[in-house]
Amino acid sequence: MNFDFAQQINPELKLLNFKNALDIAENKLIALPESAFHAVLGQSLVSQADDLATWIDVFYTKAAAKISVKALYFEMNEFDINTDEWFIDGFAYEQDGGPDPLDMEWITDWQADTTMETGTIFIIEGYEKLQNAFETIELTTKDLDNARDWCEQIIIARFMELMRAVHLKAEERGLAWAKLPIYFTEHSYDFIVRSVIS
Repeated sequence: MNFDFAQQINPELKLLNFKNALDIAENKLIALPESAFHAVLGQSLVSQADDLATWIDVFYTKAAAKISVKALYFEMNEFDINTDEWFIDGFAYEQDGGPDPLDMEWITDWQADTTMETGTIFIIEGYEKLQNAFETIELTTKDLDNARDWCEQIIIARFMELMRAVHLKAEERGLAWAKLPIYFTEHSYDFIVRSVIS
């Protein structure tokens, strides 16, 4: 993770301004010599929002039968080092601990998770070429290293864009969890975004 690069787009991501964040990151990648990491350009995940909403709804229904769900949290696996499958896992909470970046320890105190409740994770499709690039490409130049790092920022932004899209899809479909706050990030990343539907 290149935290200098992240700081250039995180303020936009926090505000759910995905277009702005992606414009910044994609223009930075375009400015670098062509590489396999450039395959991420223009590759939205939003088309998977319907399937993801259905998957979340199954999880929410099973979790809500056991606890009073007040917040949901989703994370993409640490994809840069786990290249076989890129996926989303989810967690349910009896309390919403809020979005304070200095006090997010409550995220670790979940009451239900998707693999426990449904036995599944949600597999992200369409980025297989990028999975191969992260697996096989040796970073022999600074430009290639930067291309990989900007690609990583774009993937995180695309995942977050998908999560916001699925939250809006839940509202459109009248799903019970649409009015809950949902939080999302990449696994082991301390920058967590919050989506609410007012």
